[in-house]
Amino acid sequence: MRRKALNDAKLIVTVEGNKETKEIKTISVYDNRINEYLDKEFMKERGIELFLNIEDMKETLNWNLNGDSSKYQFKWGQSSKGFSEGRAYIYA
Repeated sequence: MRRKALNDAKLIVTVEGNKETKEIKTISVYDNRINEYLDKEFMKERGIELFLNIEDMKETLNWNLNGDSSKYQFKWGQSSKGFSEGRAYIYA
């Protein structure tokens, strides 16, 4: 995917996956429209703190953040002992 297309996402959600428990939790939500990170209260209000698996995360993020699931992108990035970091790109 082109870098510009990733920058067109309205929200970028950074998550951490626990390799042992398979749980995925939200670390941060960046709003490209206002160029700011949204607070933990926003994550709690929207119900996007924890996910059971990748599919649950995709459905929950798109539904609760009014995203277009046909444009949704997710990429795993860095890994360390027992954890992996990933980014979900939510589009309008």
